[in-house]
Amino acid sequence: MGGSAVPGARFAVAKFRAAGLPSTLVSRGVLAGRLTGGAGLRLTVVVGSAGAGKSVLLADWAAGRPAGSTAWLGCDGADADPVRFWAGFIEAGRGVDPGFGADAGELLAMDGVMSADVIASIANDAAALPAGTAVVVDDFHFAAAAAARHMTGLIEHWPAARVQLVLASRFDPPLRQHRLRIAGQLCELRDEDLYFSLAESRDLLANFGVQVAPGQLAQLHQASEGWPAAVQMAALSLRGTTDPDRIARALAVGSHTIADYFIAEVLDTQPPDLVQFMLDTSILGQLTPAACAAVTGRGDTAAMLRRIDTAHLFLVALDEGGETFRYHRLVRQVLHAELRARDRDREPLLHTRAAEHFEQTGDTPRATRHFLAARQIHRALDLMQDRVITDFLHNPTPPGTLDLTMVTPTTLTHTPDQLLTVAADLLIRGDTARAGDYLNHLTEITETAPLEPRLAGRLASMQCFYYGLTGQVAAAEGAAGRARAAQERTQPPDEWDAAVPLIMTRLYASLGDVKAVAREVDAALASPGLTEPAKLVLLPGAQALAWFEAGHLADAGAAAHAAADDAKRLGFERHFFAVDHLRTQAGLALERRDLDTAEHLTERALSITEHRRRLFEYLALLDRAALWAARGQTSEALATVDSARAVLSGTRTPLLARADETEALLRLSLGDLRTPTKLTTRLPATRRTMLLARIALAAGDHHAAREHLQSPSLGDLAPRHALVRDLLLAATAIERGDPMAASVLGGVLHSARGKGFLNTVVTTAPQVTGYLIEHAGKLEADPFAHQVTAAARQVQAAQPRAFQPGRVLAEPLTDAEQRILELLPGSTYLQVADTLYISRNTVKTHLRSIYHKLGATSRSQAIERAVELRLL
Repeated sequence: MGGSAVPGARFAVAKFRAAGLPSTLVSRGVLAGRLTGGAGLRLTVVVGSAGAGKSVLLADWAAGRPAGSTAWLGCDGADADPVRFWAGFIEAGRGVDPGFGADAGELLAMDGVMSADVIASIANDAAALPAGTAVVVDDFHFAAAAAARHMTGLIEHWPAARVQLVLASRFDPPLRQHRLRIAGQLCELRDEDLYFSLAESRDLLANFGVQVAPGQLAQLHQASEGWPAAVQMAALSLRGTTDPDRIARALAVGSHTIADYFIAEVLDTQPPDLVQFMLDTSILGQLTPAACAAVTGRGDTAAMLRRIDTAHLFLVALDEGGETFRYHRLVRQVLHAELRARDRDREPLLHTRAAEHFEQTGDTPRATRHFLAARQIHRALDLMQDRVITDFLHNPTPPGTLDLTMVTPTTLTHTPDQLLTVAADLLIRGDTARAGDYLNHLTEITETAPLEPRLAGRLASMQCFYYGLTGQVAAAEGAAGRARAAQERTQPPDEWDAAVPLIMTRLYASLGDVKAVAREVDAALASPGLTEPAKLVLLPGAQALAWFEAGHLADAGAAAHAAADDAKRLGFERHFFAVDHLRTQAGLALERRDLDTAEHLTERALSITEHRRRLFEYLALLDRAALWAARGQTSEALATVDSARAVLSGTRTPLLARADETEALLRLSLGDLRTPTKLTTRLPATRRTMLLARIALAAGDHHAAREHLQSPSLGDLAPRHALVRDLLLAATAIERGDPMAASVLGGVLHSARGKGFLNTVVTTAPQVTGYLIEHAGKLEADPFAHQVTAAARQVQAAQPRAFQPGRVLAEPLTDAEQRILELLPGSTYLQVADTLYISRNTVKTHLRSIYHKLGATSRSQAIERAVELRLL
């Protein structure tokens, strides 16, 4: 469809049109009136189960409205992507006003992510629509999980007085409906409203040409409970018959088996060849003439699909050309169950035929699924073995989950190649826990039955992949060595060999080891199995991340930009390969204090890694914690650090030191010296020394800070750490009132300007940040000076406590004071005295001392500060 809201988005015209009304339509004037009564309210929802008639009701209501006054959006599975959903929402509005959502569409196209600005723009354009307009979103349940948060924001700003917003869904969307209900701003229709009345059931049967006696009608209505789909299926099964026994059978069925019974009854009214065709093809997710021909052995499958479609037997078209269909989901389930009931042995044969068809057409994922369904496990795994790594390196779309419930490590003990195939598939899908079980079992097998060299090399490659995904650096290095040794003994090389340098490149990039990354990039480029996406997206992204971690920002930015462009061109924007350049771009945005862009990029990285790539999810969560900290939301940042640690729980990766350092810096910003001091013991030498210097500065001990910064362990530093050390040295000069402080800081700023650092300058030491604000007028007048002083003011506003006197507990509490403090949140002063068997005057004396040490002036402030300092 032309003029889409987001460049690249393509929508079928039918997506923006209400479904055609059937000739058997039962008009529902009461419900239509209730829908009309929703005008002027903030939201109208139609919530009902599948087959409750939501779409038909809304289509009939829309048909009765003035022409051109209704915008329609029909959702489908693709709308689980929030950007696509909102692009469709904008396109739907253009059915009423061609200019609707122009600015919002541009924002979506530019950012590639939903934001408050897009919602505000949509709300503003909605307010400009003609009065009496209605916007209908059908099947919103497909999009609810991804779109609910922003839909909630849109509802809050929706121009209800002019435009009616209607959402239809199979389940209640999470839109704070209780608030709207209490405020009288919600119009809602639910299952109990949508179910047919006795009269409506009679009318639908009559529209199908079915006449039944009043008693039989009452029996049908009671059995179906008025569920429109069940009544319609009953009408289909009874159409054209006057057989009293058949009517009785149709009406006697229990409500929990209505769907199964009536679909079977519909089938029994069809010609046998059509029935068998529908049963046989129920194993297919998508119905094409070629796939149906392979399964059924018929040569007239296109004509058969047209017959089913013409007979309204619950077939749904998936393309505008009428070449690809699917069965209604409920109907397919029932057909599949009926197939098993009639001929259980036939189903595996049909799956085998489908698998062989898809194998011949090169559709390995579908072929594998059907072989598994046919219980031909070894054929499925043999097919996977040839493609599992190849598809991962070539295919931009992450593979769907396979049904491997019939497979366990022990069932494959005698087929180690297949055991390794399953492990590789699980690793690629992100199920590292189960993959580890398969790899461990295979390792145990090799102790008594060594593998042939090529398979041993593949095992070592997958072990390297596993250890890399869980951040176990030493184990990954050991497995990489074994894999390379095996590869040298086996020729020719294959694509499995590329796994080692690719994962090691990313592991070393996470450590900021530029030299190791360069070494692994060279090894990867020498691999004949390297694909274009790996070469142009993964490797540059890993190099960009390593350069960024080390502090070579210009090189990092250029490499990340190139990787992002190629990822977009190749369709790998949401692939595992894209994470490193996304994280690099997020870090660069944070460094220049563009927090919104940094957050958007970080969330994209998390969406790829969440619950699938443990190490990379952990690192992206720490990126999110850094963002929360930059916004001054320290509590949220600390909670995110805890979440990150939980992702790598049970591992001994040295990368956990990242979480320790992040928490230490966050605690230090709150004035807590004890926790950071404990955490220093878990850091590598350079980071430990830097943190000790920060702690000393926070405590006002500039002498100790300077000694730490002059430690031999800080000899050969990468640019980022060198800048941090220089900033801390400048802070010590400021702290001791050194007349050369201005000169020292000027040199540091000159270096930061040339290397592109901004956020690091204003967040490393409060002394430097405060000095920049106080002496802003004395700085050299240039763009960087303006940026750095503005950023310093932002940091001070976001973290005011870090710049207040008394933020650090200068003197520790005594044991007696600590006991009183622990009772303070839940006890009165008198209760504290009684509990500790001391006088009230003693309590007051201790409290004055506690308040002084905490820098508090009230009970609530003292408790708040004690929590921040982890004294409570």
